[in-house]
Amino acid sequence: MTTARLTSRARAILAAVRRHDGVSRSVLIRESGLSGTAIFRATEELEAAGLVRSGETVAVGRGQPSTMIHIVPDAAFSIGLSVMTDRADVVLLDLAGTVRARREVTLPGMPRVAIVEAAMAFATEQMAALDIDRRRLRGVGLAVAGYFVAPHTVNPGAELDDWALVDLQDDIARRIGLPVEVENIASAAALGERLLGAGAHHASFCYVNVAAGFGAGVVLDGRLERGRHGNAGEIAGLFPLSGRVTPTLGTLRTCLVEHGVPTASIADLVARFDPDWPGVEAWIARHQPSFSYLFNALRFMLDCGAILLGGRLPRPLAQRIVDGINWPEYALPARRGHRAPPTAIVAAMLEPELSGPLGAASLLFHKGLFD
Repeated sequence: MTTARLTSRARAILAAVRRHDGVSRSVLIRESGLSGTAIFRATEELEAAGLVRSGETVAVGRGQPSTMIHIVPDAAFSIGLSVMTDRADVVLLDLAGTVRARREVTLPGMPRVAIVEAAMAFATEQMAALDIDRRRLRGVGLAVAGYFVAPHTVNPGAELDDWALVDLQDDIARRIGLPVEVENIASAAALGERLLGAGAHHASFCYVNVAAGFGAGVVLDGRLERGRHGNAGEIAGLFPLSGRVTPTLGTLRTCLVEHGVPTASIADLVARFDPDWPGVEAWIARHQPSFSYLFNALRFMLDCGAILLGGRLPRPLAQRIVDGINWPEYALPARRGHRAPPTAIVAAMLEPELSGPLGAASLLFHKGLFD
């Protein structure tokens, strides 16, 4: 059986097995609400496709022992390429969500063809070194910093002029002879967190991506919500509308310079970040009201289970911001003793320079196997 013919039920069970990193059939029955027969057929279908394997039996409660189901990591691979204004990274991801290899492929001027060629050379080299059959490579996920003007066409900043207003899916697929999925950075990172990070604990969440720019990705009931044009989560414009400065790593660099801490680039800031640097407290004080405003707006609008703060924002700094958020109504009396269900605020788990390419690589699995 080819994976293209997997039933929707088998895809859902495959996603559950991956989230658990090995799970018994009895747990799948309990969590999915499906019958034992349905779970057995779905796991048999996945095993026939070579995507999972049956393992040991485990005792579950007072019932009969249940068979464990495990992902087969080498069953499929994907390449994830993220392209930002100042940095490009590529990863090789296996089906279990393990990054088998990674490399920075930044080039002066960020030329599209040369960076794609560098990414594919990386893939060929690493798969050969790991003795992986290239036929198991499902394709390339591409995440670009910018907004969509057509289904696969992005309009990024001036630094990425060579990536602008081109049907990237068609252009790159023709060059490499493999399927290509295109997404913006924030939405790709949200998928990465859903499959491999903090989002695995929340079926519905908003991922806030702080980098050179500012955006978000929205996941509802496990699915990425792209919006009519693919621009759901383009929230940076909310700050100027409310008279606030958009908090980015560019404003952080400026604040650090004002306090005597220069950085060579955003990448340098992320790599060397020290939460005790002079200027960090001043930046937090300047922007904490903006984050509180934004998080409240997202909570009221989306009613999702969690808001994840990530992107290239150093994780200790993200945690500081998260810890400083308060919901205003908690200072007021509860109505009839009840408040609206809370929204969790969580710092993203994936490391800053990995979230983009890992999320991009996840696109292929999300759209091809788990969705």
